[in-house]
Amino acid sequence: MQTYADYLVVISPPGEILKAISRYKQASVNTIGHFEGMYSTAQIIITHQTRCKPYLVNPVIDLMANRLGTMPPIELQINGFNFFNNGYTAKTIYAVIERTDRTDTWFKLLQKQMGIRIKGFVPHIAIAKNIPVTSFNKLWPNFEGRAWSETFIASHLTILHKDTFVEYCEWRVCRELFFANRLREMF
Repeated sequence: MQTYADYLVVISPPGEILKAISRYKQASVNTIGHFEGMYSTAQIIITHQTRCKPYLVNPVIDLMANRLGTMPPIELQINGFNFFNNGYTAKTIYAVIERTDRTDTWFKLLQKQMGIRIKGFVPHIAIAKNIPVTSFNKLWPNFEGRAWSETFIASHLTILHKDTFVEYCEWRVCRELFFANRLREMF
C-alpha cells in the first residue's frame, strides 16, 4: 500500500511543441553541457503537492474533475523566451506563455476550481531549469530576442504522481481532467 505520494498538476502542450522544446534543450546541452531537467517533459506546471495521503487526495481529484468539466479549454500562445532568477546563484530559461486579460482570468478561475491559491503564478514552459549563473551567461544570448510563436489549446490537466519516499521514482499519470469539450466565451 502506498503511504505517501507527491502530485504534480500540469498542462501538457501538443507533440510539435514538445519536439521544439526538446530541440531547444538539446541545443542548450550543446552550449553549456548537462543540466538539471534536460530530459524532463515540457509542460506548464500548475502546482506541486508533496507528501500527500492518496486516500485523502482521490476524493479531491474527483471533485476537481467535476469543477474543471465546467471550464472551457483555452488557447495559449507561446511568445519568445525569458528567465527567472533562482536566488543569486542560478537561473531558469523558459518559453513565455503570453499573458492577456483572458488568460489571466482563466488561470485565476482554474485555481479557484482546483481550490488552490498560487501567489505570483507565471505560466511558462521551462527549457533550462536552475542552471548556474555562469552557464546562464553563456546560454542566454542564444535565446535573448529570439522569436518563437506557437499557439495551442489547453484541453485538459494531467495529474502525475509518484511515491514520496522511493528513491529515483518516476512520475506516472494518475488522471487526466478534461475541460468542457469546446471553446466558448467565458464572459
